[in-house]
Amino acid sequence: MKYNTIAELETYFRNEIGRLSQKEMDDARNEIQKIKNRSIKQIEDYEAKNTEVYLEHEVKSIESEHAIAISKLIDENQRKLMRVRNELIGELFGELKSKLKEYTATEEYLSKMKAKIEAVSAEHGSKANLLISEKDMKYAEELIACFKGEAQVKAKKDIEIGGFIIEFYEENIFIDETYDAKLKEQHNKFYANSELILN
Repeated sequence: MKYNTIAELETYFRNEIGRLSQKEMDDARNEIQKIKNRSIKQIEDYEAKNTEVYLEHEVKSIESEHAIAISKLIDENQRKLMRVRNELIGELFGELKSKLKEYTATEEYLSKMKAKIEAVSAEHGSKANLLISEKDMKYAEELIACFKGEAQVKAKKDIEIGGFIIEFYEENIFIDETYDAKLKEQHNKFYANSELILN
């Protein structure tokens, strides 16, 4: 292409520079848009990931709080149940103790005491102490008369309900036939094996 004048040449250069500048600007705009799109995607991905992490954290936090609340509720219910359980067991064994005390005022009680003392003392030939409750001391002569061997009758404050303890001190044998000991043993067994537990 021929340019006749300098003005035409200037116009050509201006147009060409403008065209090239426009292309570079368009390319720059496109590149900027790509960078912008890429940055927005990265921000969105980051936010999505952070939101997921945040939600997971919140869910775990709520689950943890829920587990603690459930655990506290279970503990509280266990304490309530244990309190009720102890009260029921206390009432039951309190009633049994009263009935045993009533029984120790009967002729049958005295008769069984004599028979047991005779049977136990017949197995051992050594000297002994026969320990009974203070309230049973009124039967001391009758009980010692049943004893096969030598024995001294003594009151023992620890025997509250009734029954007897024989100490064969030469043989180092101790036989506890008190209702106190039997009731305590049954109380412990019942406490250990009763089904009053929270599932």
